Amino acid sequence: MWDSIIKVLGGPLLAKLVLAAVLIEVFLFLRKKDTEGAMTGYALVSGFLALRDVVSAFLPNPALFGAGDLVFFGLLLFICIKPFRLGWPFWTIEGLGLVAFIALVLEASGLDLGLGADLLRLAALVPILGLLLLPLLFRAQADTTARSLSLKTWLPLTVGSTVYVVAGFLLGTGQPLFLLLVEPAFYGLLFAVALIFVDIIQGQLVSAVDYYEESVDSLYDLLLSTGTAMRSETFLQDVVDNMIRTVVDRTGADGGALLLADEFEETVSIRAICGAYPPPFKLPENLPKTQDRVVSFVRHARFKLGEGILGEVSRTGKHVFVPQAGPDSPLPDNGDEAWLKSGAFIASPLIVRDRIIGAVSVVKTGEGSFSERDFDRCKLLANFGSIAVANSFSFLEAAERSDIEREADIAADVQANLVPKKLPEVRGIAFGVFASSARGVCSDYYDVIPTKGDKAVVAVGDVAGKGVAASIVLVMVRSILQLITASTKDAATLLQWVNRGITGKVDLDHYATLCLAAVDSASGAVELANAGHQPAFICRAADGNLETVEAKSVPIGVERGTVYGSTRFALGEGDILVLYTDGIVETMNPQGKQYGRKNLGAVVQRARASSPSQIASRIEEDLLGFAGQTRPHDDRTVLVMKRSKA
Repeated sequence: MWDSIIKVLGGPLLAKLVLAAVLIEVFLFLRKKDTEGAMTGYALVSGFLALRDVVSAFLPNPALFGAGDLVFFGLLLFICIKPFRLGWPFWTIEGLGLVAFIALVLEASGLDLGLGADLLRLAALVPILGLLLLPLLFRAQADTTARSLSLKTWLPLTVGSTVYVVAGFLLGTGQPLFLLLVEPAFYGLLFAVALIFVDIIQGQLVSAVDYYEESVDSLYDLLLSTGTAMRSETFLQDVVDNMIRTVVDRTGADGGALLLADEFEETVSIRAICGAYPPPFKLPENLPKTQDRVVSFVRHARFKLGEGILGEVSRTGKHVFVPQAGPDSPLPDNGDEAWLKSGAFIASPLIVRDRIIGAVSVVKTGEGSFSERDFDRCKLLANFGSIAVANSFSFLEAAERSDIEREADIAADVQANLVPKKLPEVRGIAFGVFASSARGVCSDYYDVIPTKGDKAVVAVGDVAGKGVAASIVLVMVRSILQLITASTKDAATLLQWVNRGITGKVDLDHYATLCLAAVDSASGAVELANAGHQPAFICRAADGNLETVEAKSVPIGVERGTVYGSTRFALGEGDILVLYTDGIVETMNPQGKQYGRKNLGAVVQRARASSPSQIASRIEEDLLGFAGQTRPHDDRTVLVMKRSKA
């Protein structure tokens, strides 16, 4: 018995078992580099070959050998198509294996259902035909190692398997020529699969090295260009210009655009464009479709966050990848002109610490397309470019803060010379004032200018804006008032002269509201003129009633020819006139409610028996108590004037 077993295991079978053992070892070794299970599958089919050969050696039945071939090639086809994850019907793969297994069991049991050896051998050509169709079905899907292996081995596997089956049919599987030549060659074919896998892995390593070298080069170019730009005076614009040029160059795009978000306005706008950039958003219907007009429109395009494909990227932080334009492309159709059509599109958000600061997008025109590598490169550069843009913002903020601090120092010096150190004494009139700035430099203005006899001009104003420019407007207003108040003109005429003196000489962004009150302390007569300022009010000493004095008009510095009116009234003994800026009544409490004129008037009513300076202090206390910890958003000034005995 042992002699028979040794005799069977000798000769060609021993050589095939050695080859199978080496194959299994090779595939198991390569399994360490395979994350998709292909090498495990080839190790299993190699083991199945060895098992089939051993069984056939002890049970030399041609039909049994043919059934084994059918199972083997069915498994081989399954290994090749498995990476594509298709929902194949039962009868194509699993059914084929089940039929072969049943035939194998029946033949091993000595039964015969009419499935002869020749028929089983030829049936093995069915899964081989599946290998033949593999490249026709999945040529465009070689995007993983296992898929690449299947598409690179289909031809040698198909040819070698066909030769193996046909040779077995013609020569007979028990003939020496088949055993000594065909079967070892087929084992060698499986070795070729292992070599092709190694070649794919090496190719991927080389490709990965190239990719990372290119990525490092790209990052170097990006950081070098943005770093150089930060030395220029207009470095933010230079940074975004250099960044989009680098992204366009490194992704092989025809053009690109960089957008920055405005969180306050919830918009995103294009800040830099490079190359040919067909608009990836719908153009207005009334926009002339000339190239110059469209390019100009795109350069200044602004979107609400979430509006269009660029606004959506800037809102959600999600990447958009359109490898090639097609019927399902999200890009709009703006016309038939070639320069309006995008062939492919990539958009990536610029994110720093979970904050979206903008987006970058690149396009290819015509029939151009982007690869996954281009997409990855764009995402990589967007990630690192976000840091460069954020650093630019930091530099800008630091530079602006430095400029603002210098400007604030100058403006503070100017303002210190504008505001009266001490309110002048006017017989029959007492004054009190409370003034507070919101952010260091106050753009409010108040003054009391004595004129002839017992007369005076009281002024309270508010200049739009801050800094040196606002201080210059205050200087102009005060200088003009100091020159013209000595005249005998009424308050309305004085206001018109001030308006003509500054209109056209200051930026419209620095207009001013101004209220003038010409007071005669002897008679109590008051003439009040108002240029867009808050209405004044009077608190009567006798009963505490409040009277509003309102004269609506435009601020000074807007229209040179503005004609202002005036209102005349009289103050009795103990009557109080209150002039104030909008920062007083618009002060907010923690619940978001404004202080308002009602609260201001109530304080004056309660304290009407006190001196003007005491009334101003009461207003300050009540206002601060109302606001609590709420930070003021505007400067606050109130001037209290009270008539006493002359």
